Amino acid sequence: MTEEALLETLVWAKLFDHLLDEATAQAFMNERIELETLREIIGGSKRIVRHGGLLRLAQHEVAEITIEQRKKRAVQHLEELRPVLQILVGLPQIEGLAITGSVAAGTNDEDGDVDVLIITRPGWVWRVRAVAIYLAHRHPNGQRLCPNMVMASDHLAIEQSLYGAREMMLMQPIKDEGGVSSMQEANPWVETMLPNASYRTTIAHSSSKRGAPWWWAICRMPFLGRLFERFESSRRIRELKRASRSSEAIYTRSICRGHENNHRTTIEQRLEQAMEGLQ
Repeated sequence: MTEEALLETLVWAKLFDHLLDEATAQAFMNERIELETLREIIGGSKRIVRHGGLLRLAQHEVAEITIEQRKKRAVQHLEELRPVLQILVGLPQIEGLAITGSVAAGTNDEDGDVDVLIITRPGWVWRVRAVAIYLAHRHPNGQRLCPNMVMASDHLAIEQSLYGAREMMLMQPIKDEGGVSSMQEANPWVETMLPNASYRTTIAHSSSKRGAPWWWAICRMPFLGRLFERFESSRRIRELKRASRSSEAIYTRSICRGHENNHRTTIEQRLEQAMEGLQ
């Protein structure tokens, strides 16, 4: 089964237009394996070839220029978003902030977003989300920001899946004041599902105490802030649930997970079909 586990990992990477080196492929396999054993499998397989220092399926052609372009875009897009991330890092109500998705993997499309996970203090999800959405629409550098998951630090358990495990291991924390580490502790199954992997260490990001909208001062007031949270959560949850067509989206007072494209289900279906095509 070990070669099949490696093939499955490479197919998964292909669905995101990623290429993996040996160590990364090992990390995202769902079977425990030593690196030397992995290299022996690669060397004896007719279905896996090396592409420079990276691995790919023999049937998949890869354009070298495309790989480099996607890497450069990820760096560029993250740098463009730096002023916005500095504002979010500077908010004490945010206990954890991480880059997720393609940019966390080091690649991105020309028009790609920068997905982020935000972990807030309990009772602050919808106020913090409002600030993130404001920055995405109104800040000169905010257009790529996609706060697709905003969660309270007391509601961090997620459903078990290989897709979710890989997303967790892939994410790059840039602020962790207990939020990201609490999420990892709340989901111990991730390390069981990916026994070769380890979480990425936090890369400290500079912060800014300025740049939040004027109404953020009201959000921080003890009484008016709680009223704003109640108003914003009730209004947004109602609107988002009414418009939602996704079984993966979650809108509660403690979780805003706007996965409106059923991305996990789609990837899992495509992965199953691709694996059947290898037989």
